[in-house]
Amino acid sequence: MKITVRKFTAKDTKDWDDFVQHSNNGTLFHLRSFLSYHIDRKFIDHSLIFEKKGKIIALFSAAEIKSNGIKILYSHPGASYGGFVFENLSYDDANMLVNTIEEYSNHNKFGKIFFVETPAIYHNQLNETLEYLLHWQNYKIEEYYISSMIDVLHYSNSIDYLHSRKKRYVKKYLEDTALTIKWENNFDQFYPILLKNKKKHNVLPTHSLEELKRLNDLHPQSLHLLLLFNKDIIIGGTLNFIVNANCGMIFYNMINYDYINLQPATIQIFESINWAKEQNLNYLDLGVSQQPKAENPLTPHPSLIKFKEQMGAKIIIRKAFQKIFI
Repeated sequence: MKITVRKFTAKDTKDWDDFVQHSNNGTLFHLRSFLSYHIDRKFIDHSLIFEKKGKIIALFSAAEIKSNGIKILYSHPGASYGGFVFENLSYDDANMLVNTIEEYSNHNKFGKIFFVETPAIYHNQLNETLEYLLHWQNYKIEEYYISSMIDVLHYSNSIDYLHSRKKRYVKKYLEDTALTIKWENNFDQFYPILLKNKKKHNVLPTHSLEELKRLNDLHPQSLHLLLLFNKDIIIGGTLNFIVNANCGMIFYNMINYDYINLQPATIQIFESINWAKEQNLNYLDLGVSQQPKAENPLTPHPSLIKFKEQMGAKIIIRKAFQKIFI
């Protein structure tokens, strides 16, 4: 049975989100409300819906961009992950999906497809059929991003998984009554620290304050902000996302560098791991560890990687696939 493809329209919103919620690998980043939250950034959405026998079998969140005169079907710029969202995908269906998106791209004069695949830790059931077929059909991995994750399922609530130095920091924190945490989505308190941290590296935050507030209004159950205080002074904050039933993600882990001697970054990761366990998540994604201002944006950040490893994290890879047609 042939697979058909059509462009997403606003009337498909409910069906799209319902499919994401019940899919094998869909995430918060694939929901229409997330893809449309941007206030100051406008995208030409060109997301696709794939159907078989009149039922959705896959989605592809994407935007249409132009670069060097080439029209590109591009992984949605407003999300960490794009690519195919699917439920139960057989080899034959996966093969037809790849063929169908190529036929669609050629027919609509796209010169290139580029997308960031959702990592396997987000799958309810591991299924790498599609990745194999992408390789077979000559899609190239254009970008590798080094990322880290905590295997929450296999950690107890003790601190045994921490590096010895991190254990000392956490033990000291647990004994220090002046250091307290609060789970409160108070972005007005958090944002000045976020801005100051990013300015230290000459970059801007991914989100404006207004966008964070809008995201929180759209997904109040998915955004969880940890604030760390030394007595009454806020000294850091960590914004965690519940991305799907399997995974959480630390999107921002920011500190007031005036209090770096108190090791706020370590404390916040430690408490975020405990939070992920309480939320019954399988994994906590600690995000990529790339140098923000390096000439090559894929350049690894060794000290950040080491910090995450000392918190018990293991390396995972985010892969960006590409195929050029012209």
